[in-house]
Amino acid sequence: TGRLFFCNLPYATTEGDLVELCSQYGDVDQARIVVDKTTKLSTGRGYVLFSLPDSAVRALELDNSSFQGRLLRVKAAKPLNNKKIESSYEEKKMSLKQQKLDQRKASEISGDTRAWNSFYMRQDTVAENIARKNGISKSELLDREADDLAVRIALGETHVIAETKKYLSRSGVNVAALEELASKRNEKFKRSNHVILVKNLPYSSCEEDLATMFRKHGSLDKIILPPTRVFALVVFVEATEARHAFKKLLYTRYKDTPLYLEWAPENILSPTSAPVEDDEKDVVGDRIVTKAIVEQTVEGVSAEEIDPDRVESRSVFVKNLNFKTSDESLKQHFSTKLKSGSLKSATVKKHIKNGKNVSMGFGFVEFDSVETATSVCKDLQGTVLDGHALILQLCHGRKDGQTKKNEKDKSSTKLLVRNVAFEATEKDLRQLFSPFGQIKSLRLPMKFGSHRGFAFVEFVTKQEAQNALQALASTHLYGRHLVIERAKEGETLEELRARTAAQFVDEQSGFQRLSKKRKQTSLVDEGSVKFSRIVE
Repeated sequence: TGRLFFCNLPYATTEGDLVELCSQYGDVDQARIVVDKTTKLSTGRGYVLFSLPDSAVRALELDNSSFQGRLLRVKAAKPLNNKKIESSYEEKKMSLKQQKLDQRKASEISGDTRAWNSFYMRQDTVAENIARKNGISKSELLDREADDLAVRIALGETHVIAETKKYLSRSGVNVAALEELASKRNEKFKRSNHVILVKNLPYSSCEEDLATMFRKHGSLDKIILPPTRVFALVVFVEATEARHAFKKLLYTRYKDTPLYLEWAPENILSPTSAPVEDDEKDVVGDRIVTKAIVEQTVEGVSAEEIDPDRVESRSVFVKNLNFKTSDESLKQHFSTKLKSGSLKSATVKKHIKNGKNVSMGFGFVEFDSVETATSVCKDLQGTVLDGHALILQLCHGRKDGQTKKNEKDKSSTKLLVRNVAFEATEKDLRQLFSPFGQIKSLRLPMKFGSHRGFAFVEFVTKQEAQNALQALASTHLYGRHLVIERAKEGETLEELRARTAAQFVDEQSGFQRLSKKRKQTSLVDEGSVKFSRIVE
């Protein structure tokens, strides 16, 4: 069945320990420790569900083996009763809508994450946020006669996302992990077993109501509900109780809206958090709604964030060295002044001159961590070694070992905007991007009287392009999520179409197969499309 029962487990064993123990035999879908309902302590028993039954058969070798000082008892367990819902269709006459809902609930409870979107937000809640923030009614915001309605909503959504991220980061939430999960860059992203992301909340949601609803299923550690109320994080004490709450409350109605639940990333909670302060801005008039939204959205973008691919390293670049300074004296200078951490190596850069190895006046010092290197740059800046005041600078690397060639290909000021709704016009895009900086050029390639679903936006400076890239990363225009990335220099439209089609086919494989006709037409060049004459 792919499921094993573990007995005589040490009481300190966690579900993570079980996963680590069994992962050597195959992929583990689920691990569960049986907990006493009264004391919330382990009973020494547990269950492990493997992806493949063959993995479970191999894992039976753990029977009578020693684990954390105890002799394990392992045997095959009964299969999970996943067919309970299917059999209920025969016993009860259910509508097709209810049957599909039950099937969707069963698939998501069993671990199907294909329909999950971490940054999903209810549009009515977004509109209510924008209206209340700017002191106008929702009817004024959604004025049908306004020619920039779609852009206004898109910019408002951008501001709501920025506010939500700001609050979450100050509340001890790892926003970067949430963004990575939402972008689905890592398919094997590990999820938490006790933190639930609650989405599709109405604007009238409150922490007390959510606590009352979730506390029925177990003990809560805390609930994090941003002032925007677009979603909430519910943290349980025990993983078993969190799973029970997830199963019972998935798609249940809360204030006339169904709750969308999703397991948060495993490292969603930071170990330390800053106190949350109320920083509500003054109410502004509806005539400057767009300007206020953009000013607050791009607020606080530092110079270090201009280059998104730059990452800090553990090495420090040391300039203004005395030509007589050696590796040993450089190492001794830093090691004696270190307050915390440790020094790995110190090297003075040298080159051959007149047949001799002489110093070039700079060097590199490597430490045990990025934190140590950062503190050294601050504390030892300007210290004197061999009569020279040292100039320290933190070295920077590139993510995922990117090569110089790839960096040269990437444009610093030009953005590629994909998944543009066919209702969108060049005017809409210009209104959407212009608040973030001066637009040098905007191209919306056309074909047969309609655009192709993507656009190029070029700004004057790199800072302006980065502001737009960061602020509009999760924005929707006419209901479609804008996919924005830095454009490649010199890339033709045909190369872009081929690359987009290839990415689309890769993403859809295993989830939604393209029809044979669509596969053929999506990869063909525009010049090779032939039309036959209609014969009456």
